[in-house]
Amino acid sequence: MSRASIRVKSIPQNPHRVLINKAHELRRRGVKVYDYTAGQPGLPPCQEALEYFIEQVRKDPFKHFRYMPTQGLPELREAISQDLKKYGGIDVPANQILITTGGAEALYLTLATLLDEGDSVLLFDPSYSVYWDLARYLKLKVETCRQTHETGFNPDPECIKEKLGSKAKAVLFASPDNPTSRVISEEVAKTIMEVAHEKKAWVIYDVAYKHLVYEGEHIWLEKLDPALEQTVVVGSFSKDIAIPGGRLGYIYGPSDIMPELVKLKGILGIVAPVPMQWLAYYYLVNGFKEKYLAQVLPVYKSRRDAAYQGFKELIPGAKLHKPTASMYLFPDMTPYISKMGVSDVEFTLKLAESKGVVMLPGSIFGEAGRNHLRITFVTMKEEELVEGFKLLREFLEENKVL
Repeated sequence: MSRASIRVKSIPQNPHRVLINKAHELRRRGVKVYDYTAGQPGLPPCQEALEYFIEQVRKDPFKHFRYMPTQGLPELREAISQDLKKYGGIDVPANQILITTGGAEALYLTLATLLDEGDSVLLFDPSYSVYWDLARYLKLKVETCRQTHETGFNPDPECIKEKLGSKAKAVLFASPDNPTSRVISEEVAKTIMEVAHEKKAWVIYDVAYKHLVYEGEHIWLEKLDPALEQTVVVGSFSKDIAIPGGRLGYIYGPSDIMPELVKLKGILGIVAPVPMQWLAYYYLVNGFKEKYLAQVLPVYKSRRDAAYQGFKELIPGAKLHKPTASMYLFPDMTPYISKMGVSDVEFTLKLAESKGVVMLPGSIFGEAGRNHLRITFVTMKEEELVEGFKLLREFLEENKVL
């Protein structure tokens, strides 16, 4: 029997981590792995930025590794403030920005600061698997609004009106989204902010994928709440400057909430990784971010196109929405998985063992994601993406469901 706390034991092992570990295990066994699990950039960080960073560290190593204020490197917070003006035309003072150890910590700090045990949070189902785990750990109740293929994975505005404020103290969602890759519509954005202002509810906006948009534009929700009265935005440097292992994120929001966020950050982690703060600063002030995005976005779009077309042709019975942003295909595989008589978790484990093709089961993102697969399309070249789909088709044929 485990001697861990009841609090930790109450959280089941997320299949997300199990399947990521499965991919590594298969590689160690010498299996050719087609790994679609990782929600990370498919190209390395900007070489010029890394060389500049290394040069600066050599000049003054102490500066790059010593403690910084818990709220984060002042130069980086100012650079983020300028970056938000540049890309979004929004005005967020540096003193309303907190640097965190990745986007996941930013989510934890925000939920723990804004909500008490027993409060309800509204999630759009399906949503990022970590949202559900954090809600369970913090003993929050969860209200949901479904997202479906038929609506382009946008939630029903009427559901938001019904639940936000009256049933849920806050709404937490991402745009562009993980796992559906959708960008929220202007109607949904306006509905959220109108209800939040009317009912004094919190809006927690996860913008980790804000720069990965291939058609259309990112929705800057902050423009509907310029004073950030009801809005807390959670961001990450994992996607736009490609340092997911650097574990660097940020939060910006109301001035009265920031001291409480900083206080909690100081207890949990003292300060975000200081070398990575300097690296992000150099990215923002030396133009490296723009260069990197200009380089990778066309590549990701090409991979998106190849993945979408290849999957559609090879797995014709799946419902498949063509993503305009983010990193993921999210096909509904119900016709195949139901015929096999297994859960989507069992399906992905069998697929991994049989073919070395590792994908995530949609149920880990919520009940509405059941029998879907989350497939990352940015981490492999076009030919390799399609090769993995061919093996998926073989697996379906061998199980006599295609």
